[in-house]
Amino acid sequence: MKTCYATFLFAFLLCLLAMPQSALSKTNINAEPETPEPGWEYSLRTSLTGTQASYRNWSQGGINNVSALATTGFSARYKKDSFSYSLNVNLRYGQSRIGDGDFIKSDDLIRIRNQARRMFRDERFSAIFNLNFESQFDKGYKNPVPDEGESRILQSRFFSPAYLSQVLGLSYNPDRYFRAETGLAMKQTFVSDTSLSERYGLDAGDTFRNEAGFSVLLGYERRIMENIHFSGYVETFTNVNKAITSTDVLFVSEITGQINRYISTNVEFAMAYNDDITKELQVKQIISVGFSYTFFDN
Repeated sequence: MKTCYATFLFAFLLCLLAMPQSALSKTNINAEPETPEPGWEYSLRTSLTGTQASYRNWSQGGINNVSALATTGFSARYKKDSFSYSLNVNLRYGQSRIGDGDFIKSDDLIRIRNQARRMFRDERFSAIFNLNFESQFDKGYKNPVPDEGESRILQSRFFSPAYLSQVLGLSYNPDRYFRAETGLAMKQTFVSDTSLSERYGLDAGDTFRNEAGFSVLLGYERRIMENIHFSGYVETFTNVNKAITSTDVLFVSEITGQINRYISTNVEFAMAYNDDITKELQVKQIISVGFSYTFFDN
């Protein structure tokens, strides 16, 4: 587990240190954003990416394939005096098909994050309450392309699992880019399909588990170059009834480049450790180019 922690922290620091210093030194990038006016701010962005390859009598060989990924990101923020509230919704769904096989999902996410904040006299510090939800839309399989004679092994579906968490604590925001949060936390795990209960750490036949503990989050987000945006965070949850080596850890980093008004590219890298599911390190990497559009951003 110590090796996992070191890997997460090294990857996160590497992402920060890898930012081009020449780009960060430009005044228009380094300048502190103006303090937003009181009231609501909204942002809605969507993207659709895909790939397709077709072969016929191609001497070097190859296999036909097609894939598509749709994403939606919505955010709403409200600020008045020393109180603020933010809502972030991230939806992702993708499918791919190799050869004459069936379409199978390649990415799947429902993530909703709410945060209420009460700033102290020194507004770098604040009391926070977070309410977060996470699940997926569709069925996922351990062997999406089974060998001949084998059946697919189901490992996830809508609300199996689903996670609801609440955090009451403190936040430190020295600027608009970096944030550090910690506090007492509650985490609920839902598994509507009881055949998957044991896979997600529940007793056989159970559909619900409640855990108490504490949470830590370190996040960084900013525009690092013209039309290039970086965001990354490390988030942990430690159950008070388990050893600290069983801490759940999630590391996510994402770089988005806007080629023009409608075309963008995205690189996402994520690692997770949760020994309720597996003692192996979970890794996800996605590189995509495609159509994107911002409906409103104020």
